[in-house]
Amino acid sequence: MWEITNTKLEKKFELNNFEHVVEFINLITPICKKMNHHPDFKVYNYKHITFQLFTHDLNSVSEKDYELANQIDELRHQL
Repeated sequence: MWEITNTKLEKKFELNNFEHVVEFINLITPICKKMNHHPDFKVYNYKHITFQLFTHDLNSVSEKDYELANQIDELRHQL
């Protein structure tokens, strides 16, 4: 579930291995480019990734962040 943490929309994912983490990021990249909206993310313990979404122009979470969050959730099911 996505949560607001420190004024950012955030979600943590655990994948099977590091290769799936990289594949996940590669799946998300074209969508981010098309939307011109790029998440911050942190990879840790080789198979965990946390995404943070925030609209810098508005200095808050926006509809664009929720749209990207939904896209990320859909792509997660492809792995």
